[in-house]
Amino acid sequence: MENSVANASASPPPAPDPGAVAEKTMEPSQETRVLPGGAGSSGLLSEEFILGEPARLVAFLRLATASSKLFAKLSDLFASDAAFREALARVRGGDGGGGERLRVVAYGLDGMQYSWAPRFRLAVLLLLRDTFPEAVGAVEVVCPTVAPVERRAMEELGCVVTASVQQCRPVHEPTLIFMPYADRVFLENLLIVNWSTDQLGKIVLLGHSFSAMVKMLELSMSKQEKFGVTEQRDKVRRVLAVQKYVHEIELCAEIAGLLDSPLLGDGPDPFEKIDESPDEPIQDQPDRSQEMGVCMHCVAHIESHAMITSLPSIFSVHLFHFDPQIDMEHLVPGNCTTRVWSTVNVQMNYDAQLAGWHLNPSCAYIEDRNLKEAESIVKEVRETIQEIRSSPLYTNFINHLKENTSIRDRISSMLGAHECMELVIYGLGSFEFDVKSQYQLAFALLLKEDKIFPVGEIEIYDPALSPADVKACCDLGLRILLVNEQCRRSVEKPTLFFVPGLKFIANLMESNFSPKQLNKMILISYGFKHCAKNSSVALENRSCGFTCTRYSLERDRFLWASLDYIHEVIVMEYFDEELFEVSGLKFEVLEVAHDMDICAKLPRLTLKEKFYSNFVLDLEHNSFLAFDQVASLRTQLEERISRPFREDQCDYKDDGPRFWGSVFCHRLPAMNRMTWSPPPKDWIKLNFHGIGCSKGRPASIGGILHNDKGQVLSYYAGPLGDVDQIVASAKALEYGLQTMMELHEPVYKLIIEGDNLTVTRWCNRISHPPERASDSFMHSFWYMDLRPCNETGELALVETPEECNKGQGKGENDGSKDKDEDNASSKDKDADDGASQSSPSEFVIPPGWAPREYIAWRVEEEANQVAIGLARMGAYFPSFIVHPSILCDCGHGMDMKKDKPDITWFIHGDKDVGGEHNDFYEGLMKRLNLD
Repeated sequence: MENSVANASASPPPAPDPGAVAEKTMEPSQETRVLPGGAGSSGLLSEEFILGEPARLVAFLRLATASSKLFAKLSDLFASDAAFREALARVRGGDGGGGERLRVVAYGLDGMQYSWAPRFRLAVLLLLRDTFPEAVGAVEVVCPTVAPVERRAMEELGCVVTASVQQCRPVHEPTLIFMPYADRVFLENLLIVNWSTDQLGKIVLLGHSFSAMVKMLELSMSKQEKFGVTEQRDKVRRVLAVQKYVHEIELCAEIAGLLDSPLLGDGPDPFEKIDESPDEPIQDQPDRSQEMGVCMHCVAHIESHAMITSLPSIFSVHLFHFDPQIDMEHLVPGNCTTRVWSTVNVQMNYDAQLAGWHLNPSCAYIEDRNLKEAESIVKEVRETIQEIRSSPLYTNFINHLKENTSIRDRISSMLGAHECMELVIYGLGSFEFDVKSQYQLAFALLLKEDKIFPVGEIEIYDPALSPADVKACCDLGLRILLVNEQCRRSVEKPTLFFVPGLKFIANLMESNFSPKQLNKMILISYGFKHCAKNSSVALENRSCGFTCTRYSLERDRFLWASLDYIHEVIVMEYFDEELFEVSGLKFEVLEVAHDMDICAKLPRLTLKEKFYSNFVLDLEHNSFLAFDQVASLRTQLEERISRPFREDQCDYKDDGPRFWGSVFCHRLPAMNRMTWSPPPKDWIKLNFHGIGCSKGRPASIGGILHNDKGQVLSYYAGPLGDVDQIVASAKALEYGLQTMMELHEPVYKLIIEGDNLTVTRWCNRISHPPERASDSFMHSFWYMDLRPCNETGELALVETPEECNKGQGKGENDGSKDKDEDNASSKDKDADDGASQSSPSEFVIPPGWAPREYIAWRVEEEANQVAIGLARMGAYFPSFIVHPSILCDCGHGMDMKKDKPDITWFIHGDKDVGGEHNDFYEGLMKRLNLD
């Protein structure tokens, strides 16, 4: 039996004549003509054919596939490799080559309507089925985003199409599983639901090299674990456990030899463009993760691409070889086959995948620490909403909408019979780690909460969402997509797209490239039209005969074709007010005449250019599948938190004190803010708190200073009068800094901790104070940034220079040190986000002052109880009181008692404080439960 199968397989049926297939697959009305726009484009297939019926395209691809090296090696393996055929016989459960045929289940073939890459992959599987019919059976394509035209085409080709959001399924029969990407989540889930020697023994895995993926994982995990981040290893523990039981047969690169097919024409060779690229190769780019203020999401993006490009993109065939007696429970203890990993980094019930495209919070498993983190995120987002709502920028924005009737008319016309529009958020990043993402999310929520637009459901997707982000989204009323649409949502009703990153915006245009759909979209970003103009320059250079090195042109041409129809209806920066990550946003609509043939405006690319760019873009869009973005962000955060306290700071350019605000623009996790701890060596810590007036009680403040031994240096408390909490918090900080300067200078390194998020953001120059708190906080800026350095050591009680009051905006230097670092940070944000930033104002440090190094971060109330207790007492004091513990020989206040200061000095005999007021203070201590 084995010989007969081998002979049959070794003599596959002859490939059909290319001319006959081309005649069969093209309709008579479609003529072959020359494509304009590039040398060597003569004799290529027409653009209409390229954009035509996918069934014809796949049939055409089967001709090209027959000459690919990948299929040739795969065919030789099935036909003549004795060792493989013996292993395959064991998988099929037969003797001598018999047994059940392999059922082919293909994942990762999304976007066949738009890209040649999935078409080619399907063609490989179909040709394998037709060449070895006795070994390979039905082909099933699992694609949650399958479009009707794609389904029809694949069914015509004899495929079974399943539109399921399942990550993978249990295997009960011999199965060839095709997954073209190094997808760690898919492989881990595949092992989870098939965790037995019998089930894994029935699997043949075709796709990206398993060993190469494990190597990538080990590289990333080794870096993460240096900073104590171990969560990725737990996510891939089965992948790591089975690596020595995987037999891998290496084939070749997926695209090898494919571009040599004569069917693709004689256009310019895309491979020649690689060395001519003006851009630095990813693996040779400098490590920007150590630079001040570089966006963590950008660093993660660079790291993921560096990993992918540094290892060969080889396709392989994999089989599992287990001893039947092996204890799988011993390999991975505590295995649970009912929970799988979702695409948004949380575990969920396996059966819950079948419920729909959105995550059901009740089906997700989120650890307690992430639940606590989510509570903190929700609180911060709510505070950010209030900050935006009360800002002058937002006020101007609302007034503009009220005065501009054309915008309201446009929305009414767009809505038609619909009551509301969807809001879809792509690429927001993780707001557990990035304050920028919090501002963007808060603004998006305001669009619905304040009824700026008639928004119904809000949907969100980003592979960087952490478990805490997921829980926070659910608590904030957002629906989390389980399917990565790659920004290809096909619009059926009016839709708002919030896409600040603009990375996949061309995908959105391509999947909605008709007047009917384009006119239903409102885009909120940092400049969609600007992005289209950049694409226009590259395309115009190409049409003039210049070599183009942008592989994204195949997508970007859709931006170029729509450039004349994009209208900026709201530009936030025109309101002449700044607000972190909001002032650069633009609202844009497209207005295309219903009878416009907009496809006719598309620039033409040669078929070979399209073919190659599709594969490159496909790899770029899916490279994150092997990369744990959440673990990367957590690693970066741990590294950034440790930067100010390193003994070796020689990796920075200057030797002076550094401004750490750009580092702490990134959010400090709640678990790092739950308990108080002494400052590191050579640092001083100031904790402050302010309470606004209420119910006849005056506002009050309190704070405390500690040294690196945990000793109390001094603490203060007192009433303020009739001010709100924001002003009280600003005053609490100001008084604390004044106390430090009067009693404890020189202080070279200062940590500022408070539980008021808004004031902490002022300290880090993320936002700036309102007018009512501006004067007070400008003094605080001065005291944080500078220390007196005259010979006497006395506080230079000078009026704050005018320059200090100039630097109120984000990115402005109000007296801090590194203008170059601030400039670099601003440029990074301009490049990454498209938001316009103001330039730092010139500042010269006056004589008698020197720079001070400081850090400001927000802590939870649990970690700020001393300052809160002092502020509560301050409301009952007749005046502001300071106790210099380290200078006072009374000995009181030097140590903490149950995390509270020793306040018995209040009745220690001070005539102004104790004495006649003893009864008052004794009653006060009992009332506050501080004795």
